[in-house]
This record gives sequence, structure tokens and C-alpha cells, in this order.
Amino acid sequence: MPDTEWVLIGEVAKSHGLKGEFSVKYYADSPLLLDEVGHVWLSTAGGRPKRFQIRAWRGHQDRVLLWLTGIDGRDQADDWRGAEVLLKESELPAPEEGGVYLHDLQGLTVLLEDGSRLGTITDFILEPQELWSITTDKGEEVLFPAVPELVPNIDLEAGTVTIAPPPGLLDLYLKKEEADG
Repeated sequence: MPDTEWVLIGEVAKSHGLKGEFSVKYYADSPLLLDEVGHVWLSTAGGRPKRFQIRAWRGHQDRVLLWLTGIDGRDQADDWRGAEVLLKESELPAPEEGGVYLHDLQGLTVLLEDGSRLGTITDFILEPQELWSITTDKGEEVLFPAVPELVPNIDLEAGTVTIAPPPGLLDLYLKKEEADG
């Protein structure tokens, strides 16, 4: 399994109830993925991922409650607090037409509509809305709202994402660079 590409789909926040459910901060688009796959992998810091069958899941507030085979009771659920909820990349269904997975965007070159290079996608912030952390060639961080209207093109084969930032957004991050340069 060392060559397996893992995809983070959530994090165990806390146990919930007495039977062994836990509350998961869920990062994938839809929890219906859990029905399709039928299992998840849990991994604690630096630990080897362990596979669990899904007994049941349900939405609860802004989280997903997950009940897994082999986790029977609150104490066992508490043992997994802070664990990563993972899937193997090969277990994911193909994205919908025109869709991409976030892990496919990491490391892509970000271009502006005029073709100039802004930087590289280095991270994601998923709450309260999806933001891409773009690191410029000068090492500055730009937080960019990832909404379809502002992302006219994603070309995975070319390794590029073209963005159309609203007027003034980049000035918030890059004005200091221009003033210093």
C-alpha cells in the first residue's frame, strides 16, 4: 500500500451518542459518496489507515454522523477523535462531466485571463466557503474564492487553472509587492 494515493474526505470531530457514531467534518461534495463506496479508511496521526465498513450515516447540522462496523460504543468512537477519514484515489467514482476533485488541483499553475502567471494552488479552505490558497512566485499567499463564475478554465492536462478575479481582489494581496518593487 505505500504507493496508494489517499484522498482526505473528512475528519472525525467527536463521538456522538452511545452506540459508537461519530461526527465528521465532511469535505467531499456529497455524503452520497459514502453509499456508493460503502467503506472508509481511518488514520490517526502518522498511523497506517484502517478500513471500516459503513453501517450507517446521516446528516446532522453541518456534519455527517458516521457509524462503522467494529466501532461499538462511545469509548471506541472517542479513540478515533481527530482521525482523518480517507478513501483511496482509485476508489473514487469519476467526477461528473466538467467536474474535478480538489486533490487534482493541488500544484496546478494559476493563470490570469491575460495568460500571465499568478502562482500555484497550494492548499484549500473549505469552510465557510471554498477558497483556494495560491502561492505566488514571490511567496505571497492569495486566498481566492473558488466559484464557477471566477474560474473560466481548468485544464488538467496542461496543469493550469485560469481565474478571473473580481476588480480589486488581487490588490488586497499584491499591492505591497508593487509598492516595494
